[in-house]
Amino acid sequence: MTASAIKQIAQFSDPKPVPLSPEKLACSPYPIEALGSLLSAVANEIATGVQVPPVMAAQSVLAAAALAVQPFANALLDGRQYPLNLFMLTVAESGDRKSGVDKIATAPHKLRQRQLYDDFHEDLQRFKNELEAYEITRKHVIGADKKNGPEVIACALHELGLPPTQPRLPTMLSQEPTIEGLVKGFASGQPSQGLFSDEGGSFFGGHSLKDENKLKSIAGLSQLWDGSDINRTRAAHGESMTIKNPRLSAHLMIQPIVAASAFLDPELSGQGFLARFLIAAPESIAGTRFYNDMDLTLSDAVNNYQNLMAKLLREPLPVDQQGTLTPRHLQVDGNAKTLWKDAYNAIERELAPRMQLNDIKPTAGKMAEQIIRIAGVITLIDNFDAKVINAQSMGRAIQLGSWYLQEALRLSTVSSAATDYQIAAKVIDWILEKGRSVVTVNHINKNKVAKLNGANRCREILLLLEDNNWLIRLPPATQIDGKHVKEAWRLNQNALCNDLGLQNAI
Repeated sequence: MTASAIKQIAQFSDPKPVPLSPEKLACSPYPIEALGSLLSAVANEIATGVQVPPVMAAQSVLAAAALAVQPFANALLDGRQYPLNLFMLTVAESGDRKSGVDKIATAPHKLRQRQLYDDFHEDLQRFKNELEAYEITRKHVIGADKKNGPEVIACALHELGLPPTQPRLPTMLSQEPTIEGLVKGFASGQPSQGLFSDEGGSFFGGHSLKDENKLKSIAGLSQLWDGSDINRTRAAHGESMTIKNPRLSAHLMIQPIVAASAFLDPELSGQGFLARFLIAAPESIAGTRFYNDMDLTLSDAVNNYQNLMAKLLREPLPVDQQGTLTPRHLQVDGNAKTLWKDAYNAIERELAPRMQLNDIKPTAGKMAEQIIRIAGVITLIDNFDAKVINAQSMGRAIQLGSWYLQEALRLSTVSSAATDYQIAAKVIDWILEKGRSVVTVNHINKNKVAKLNGANRCREILLLLEDNNWLIRLPPATQIDGKHVKEAWRLNQNALCNDLGLQNAI
């Protein structure tokens, strides 16, 4: 490098480097009124009383509502059936009162769970008594007809009938199940269940999503979101099973650090698993939550919501003799179909290359179905005996679906930017470690710094560092090792200061 090309570093008066963290994009206001009068009222009340962002309360009550109505109906459009279960994911910091919201939203569900357990113990004892009586009678029938030959015995046993059926296990809510546990739970338990956890990190970091179990769990949970039959063939006795028409709704509340890892996991995103979730990541309002004396147990909105949930959860499930759910049809009427088709086509146009939704194709590709599901849920909450999804409910569901698309776009942008900033920090670490005062695209590319491959990608990161004042662009005529280079950057002299170390900048 020529002496005239670069001054001694001490001669520069460099600006301070900007901390390497992406600009935060604000979460847009949630269209809470689109939930309908009952759900929007309770969501607003919870948000005010617990002091959380309204969207956090909305996520909880919508998921809880889906769990309450999912066994009773499927939306029907052009001969296609859509189950009404929803998967929700809420990202919030520790201390942001996730538990407080979940406690109110799922209180009726947990009460129903306890009632099911109480009933189960009585039913199980009754079953044991009936089974013992049946077996004694069966032995008596066989003994009485022993001399008359097998045909007579078989006829007598046929008249005796089948043994009593063991009561289904009462589990309706799970927090951290394995996929095998969930499947077995459906085989021997309730045909409509919920996976709800205000500490969803234990699920994402637990046994189900360890590397050796991840693909199996993702596939199983995706089937449950679809409402598809599950067929398991196993060599071990009693392990093979067929589960027909299961319904599972989920609401997992996780911390940002867990979400960041999940969003960057190629298997969770690439398999379309996360695309099945309606995701919200509101900004924390910590620091503004000064004490209020609001008593939510006296709230009409909360009491109306909890009373309705309790009533729905006590409704007899529509099941056949085998215990398989037989939901009724909830037809999408003509006007609602017109609205939905317009939304469907608008989403599809934006999925084209270089269009807005192309970057979130898996999520956007499922949003039209999510809209139908949401419409079905809010229809049954408004009127449990409804036979159709009308235009009003569909229009509200489209508002909600549009919000979830915008939130997915925001989170995708934030996640992509965060990745770039993390890579940029590693590049600066490498520059400092190697003691380089000048760097080019070729230096980064040749040494595969931060596992960067390709000159274009290396240049993007160097430009990011330039934008944030960590690197200063050198003149085009700069020579390095006697050769002219088109682009080169020198390290900002302030990047060498101890008080601007990367641990403080990122």
